Amino acid sequence: MKKLVNYGFVVSFIWIGFILSISFMEAWVKFRAESLDLPTALDVGRHVFGALNVVERIFSVFLLIVVFYRYTDKVVVAAGVLIFTFIVAQSGYLLPELDENAQLIMQGMQPEKSSVHMTYIVMEVLKVAALFALGLRQVKLFKEN
Repeated sequence: MKKLVNYGFVVSFIWIGFILSISFMEAWVKFRAESLDLPTALDVGRHVFGALNVVERIFSVFLLIVVFYRYTDKVVVAAGVLIFTFIVAQSGYLLPELDENAQLIMQGMQPEKSSVHMTYIVMEVLKVAALFALGLRQVKLFKEN
């Protein structure tokens, strides 16, 4: 178990890869495919982001355990708590709202204007930055021990 906790920083970098490949590449590319209609793209997106969210929930719990079990460093603790908070907000509020909006569009209706999508994007950018800072700090502290 100690070895798993000592190498917990690996999860940060794997997680960054997930976010960059799904949130910043797959989603963007999918909506540029001319043969894919909007309802189908939204349905695929709902499933992909739902799966990503499950993985992120698991990673965030693991990371929080690692952070509080192994570290007292303020940067590591703050980044860990921030990332966990983002996952709670995305899982509990943002993704359900985005899913509801997608459902409305898929049914041919227009959802009300909101800032939920932009908030999600900003959180993704901040989450990547926090994961990067967390991972680098954990590597630095690992090397010092």
